[in-house]
Amino acid sequence: MNKKIVLSTISLFFLAISFSPLFNYIREYMISDQINQRYEINHAEKGYNTLNVQELTVDDKHIKIEEEHTGRKAELTIWDEEENLPPGDIVKVQFLLNGQKISTPDEIWLSNRERGSRYFSWIDILTVEDRMTGEKEISIVQRLTDDSQPMEKRKWKIITISHDGSIEEKMLSYAQRSNNHLGVKLIEFSGTSLMGMGYYSDITKSYPSVFFPLIYPFLTGVVGIFLLIIIVVQLLIEIVVQLLIELHNRRVIRENGR
Repeated sequence: MNKKIVLSTISLFFLAISFSPLFNYIREYMISDQINQRYEINHAEKGYNTLNVQELTVDDKHIKIEEEHTGRKAELTIWDEEENLPPGDIVKVQFLLNGQKISTPDEIWLSNRERGSRYFSWIDILTVEDRMTGEKEISIVQRLTDDSQPMEKRKWKIITISHDGSIEEKMLSYAQRSNNHLGVKLIEFSGTSLMGMGYYSDITKSYPSVFFPLIYPFLTGVVGIFLLIIIVVQLLIEIVVQLLIELHNRRVIRENGR
């Protein structure tokens, strides 16, 4: 009995500390797999992982980024300091589709880096194909909060241009990201997230090590489940043995009573 209590305690302890991170891991990978299976996402500017031009034509849709200078300078970023660059300009950008404005202007910090692009980490234009319906769309992703804002306060704007030219604009915040799984994928793919961002939890974006997640929570979870199985099997064996003994005793009593 003492052995069972010890095993039960260890099993419940391992399961208790492993359940939440294991659940988050499984959920993140399942959602990611569903998004990857359904959608094909690419950068609209071929040959670049980030947007490097102010004008771009996708099929028959001409997209232009119109800049309005504010006369202000951005804070120095980590990359600016590494390359000893001056701060970039702060401008308001307006998106035009075939010459027509399709959004309200919002501020971004222009990049002075030789690497990357003018709109690095602020804007990207993506093509999205829904493999289930065959529909193709263009998504313009823009970060709305500056580099100094913590991840919990960051916000993005996603402008979707459908194949027929209709336009939809959505705001997505880090705090409410779980309401728009495709939006999270677009932000991650565009590089405007700055840091790894998951659909509900950022647990899969942390830097892996031997301890995390190999030992915790995977190994601790497996050990907890394994010990629980051992305890349940032992209990079932004891129940079966007790039933067999009881059946044997009843048969003996009946035979002796004849």
